Amino acid sequence: MLRNALVLILAGFPAIASAQQVPVENMAKPSSSWARVAGRNITADPIVIANIVRGEGYKVQAGKQQDGAPFLQSDMQGLPFTIFMNNCIAGKACRTIQFYAGFSVSTPRSLELINRWNQTKRFAKAYIDDQDDPRLEMDLNLADGGIARDNFIADFQLWVRLLAQFRDHIGWNSESDGHSGSDNSD
Repeated sequence: MLRNALVLILAGFPAIASAQQVPVENMAKPSSSWARVAGRNITADPIVIANIVRGEGYKVQAGKQQDGAPFLQSDMQGLPFTIFMNNCIAGKACRTIQFYAGFSVSTPRSLELINRWNQTKRFAKAYIDDQDDPRLEMDLNLADGGIARDNFIADFQLWVRLLAQFRDHIGWNSESDGHSGSDNSD
């Protein structure tokens, strides 16, 4: 995965190392048929997803990964997270997305704590990275016509709830532990 190709340490929304920030409205509209689905289905179109996230009351910034695939950054109550567009062809026509948040910690969290999360939570997986920092991810498959708009919004709202629950579960405090961030390096 690309999560190790780009390291993002967020405090508010500073520049992202080696990533190009572009306003969402300046991103090229996809020309392939994947973006033109019947009805109101949501595909991995960063412009559409950014508008939905904004409609839910969150600010959004767009960027591109080193391979050209788009991503969106947002923030939930001071807790930054990233929405990566994955399984893309030439940085476009993406088929899946991943909600992602990383937590820098001064005291490593135990594997038992992370395993307890994974045993009790179904939709977002947690792990400890190679620097002993907790990470949370939730994937959505939006290929072959996407999913209904209401389902996407429900999934986004679920992500936000799970993100807050995970922060509490690991006892993360931005002032004592450091900044949370998003890490997309591979």
